[in-house]
Amino acid sequence: MDKHKAPTRLSDLSDAQLADEVRKGNQAAFEEMTARYQGLISLVASRYSAAGFDHSDFMQEGLLALLSACKAYKAEESKASFRTYAGVCISNRFLSVIRSAATKGTIPFDRIVPIEDMEISDSNQTNPETLIIEQESSRLLARLIRDRLSELEMKVLRLYLHGNSYTEIAKRLSTSTKSVDNALQRIRKKLAE
Repeated sequence: MDKHKAPTRLSDLSDAQLADEVRKGNQAAFEEMTARYQGLISLVASRYSAAGFDHSDFMQEGLLALLSACKAYKAEESKASFRTYAGVCISNRFLSVIRSAATKGTIPFDRIVPIEDMEISDSNQTNPETLIIEQESSRLLARLIRDRLSELEMKVLRLYLHGNSYTEIAKRLSTSTKSVDNALQRIRKKLAE
């Protein structure tokens, strides 16, 4: 029997651990993260539109936001789960694209950069304008979610975004895993509208 521990598969890592691997330059970790978040990016992208920008463009912007979130997220310093942090980053990126399109009348194609050519700068991390835009975007997103979801759905979503499994959510809310699954399906439909 081999005494050496087999290397952990990327699919076994948490989102925060994967983000750490991406920050270290592990391309396979970003591919795994992309697979996990493609649905969320598509869901959020389906709610946005801008002149000269189609769904696939928003998907690319969403992937850039995901990469940026991976590079910036530090679990030990964050009060939010990676999923929450990434969701806000993705929404903020889309809102920024729309604001830019609104002021310029169209979106310049030079803003669309292949992911492999993207370098993340920390210069915007402390920019007051960026912080205000992020806070405003977060409030708008939170209001949209509160307006569309029931109290139970809000509780399920909060627990899910904090990384709880269906079983953990069911236990904490004293309900069945099927009820949790049904609530998450309703949430997806309501937020896709």
